Amino acid sequence: MGIFKSNAAKGAMKAAQAAYIKAKKGNPESREDRSLKVRIALRSRAHLDKTFIDGAKKTEIFQEAMMQAIASESEKPNPPKGNPYQLVKTVNGEVFAYIPQAFVDEMFALGGRYQTMQLNAEGAVEAAQIIADRVYDDLGLDDTFEALGFLREELSGEKPSSA
Repeated sequence: MGIFKSNAAKGAMKAAQAAYIKAKKGNPESREDRSLKVRIALRSRAHLDKTFIDGAKKTEIFQEAMMQAIASESEKPNPPKGNPYQLVKTVNGEVFAYIPQAFVDEMFALGGRYQTMQLNAEGAVEAAQIIADRVYDDLGLDDTFEALGFLREELSGEKPSSA
């Protein structure tokens, strides 16, 4: 039964990539194509958020493994890498979302920089929005959606106490 799940997942991943490419090539004047672009952009936003979190978590695990490898003088682990496919929640359930690897690498690294405190929350939100805006531009959209909404909410909860 596992092989069928694996094949289904591979098919869903290919479909997600095809949908991204179709959205990218779509005519922004066409209502149907614009609808697809917006749907893929919303999935991309969720993908970027998950990739940021994944980058933070995997960086933490990698750093711990590196420290253990150094302490035990054993082979160092390979650095983690982000995945261009992510399962994201939609109104119709979970679906795979696809983003080109270059964007994934940037967002994954950003999550790692945030985790290692090389970047504060405000800087992470700013940098993530720039990456997200480039994804939306890649899709041919003038509209943008806010990246890292969970971190923005956390920041807005902290602001009143400093006012």
